[in-house]
Amino acid sequence: MAEVSHVVAEWAFTQGLKRLRETSPNSNQSEIAKRIGKSRATIGHYEMGRYLPSHDSLDIMLDSYGHGDRAAYYRRLRDRVEMRSPDWWEDEFPDHFPPRSLALFAGFEYSAAEMRIYEPQRVPELVQTPSYAEAVLRAELTEHRADELTLQLRMLRGRQAVLDRPDAPQLTCVLGESALRSPVGGPHVLGEQLTTLAARARQGVLTLRVLPDSAGRPAGACAGFTELLLPSELIQDFSETAWVSTPVDRIHYESPETLAVFRSLWRDLAKAALTPAESVDLVAELGRELMRDVS
Repeated sequence: MAEVSHVVAEWAFTQGLKRLRETSPNSNQSEIAKRIGKSRATIGHYEMGRYLPSHDSLDIMLDSYGHGDRAAYYRRLRDRVEMRSPDWWEDEFPDHFPPRSLALFAGFEYSAAEMRIYEPQRVPELVQTPSYAEAVLRAELTEHRADELTLQLRMLRGRQAVLDRPDAPQLTCVLGESALRSPVGGPHVLGEQLTTLAARARQGVLTLRVLPDSAGRPAGACAGFTELLLPSELIQDFSETAWVSTPVDRIHYESPETLAVFRSLWRDLAKAALTPAESVDLVAELGRELMRDVS
């Protein structure tokens, strides 16, 4: 299970067991607990990640749910959780940071094979320059707190490091044209951001697509979202999730019906966007114009 974040492995294991039980005709926790010689509460503890079942108990549970054929996969996933290899941020930050939703999001980014990001109003976090990121965070933090700002910027730098790995995930970004013209941080900060973004696209770090204002937005594309695709051979039941950021939290979706909506929306966005070559040229030219204006 190398290259899979611990927080993702734990989440996939616990949520997978819960889903298999809830969709099984034999979903009575008391009956399952009796078969493995445990209390009813123990099943709930397994599904919340408080304890790990033994291999034998796990086999009995999966067989009871009608999924005995999944035993090898869930054993491997269970052992990956038990290894408790710390995620990259665990030794870098105080105990209260990052919050659970951000940790899970960062874990999915770290484990992803492919990422698709749509941002209508700003440059995506993973490819923000330090100055641009700081300007965005200063505007978003309702109360300016230097400690919170520092933690968020450090966390972002750690998340961005995934793009510098030899096995970096495939990243495609669709940006609204408004994101290229919104004066975040002023002309110099934005100019530097756009110049860097174009350069990284030309280096192959990401595929860049710009959605021109003249094309309008497909229905439902008023807010940004991120699709994260994990290697299905490593995380079988939750190899795709979609994330939306709100002013107070990050919300993720994993039901097939909801994911189908995001996939359809992504296809519509890609169809309306400029080609990668056209997009890079536009971003680079806007960056040069801004840098000339401030020089």
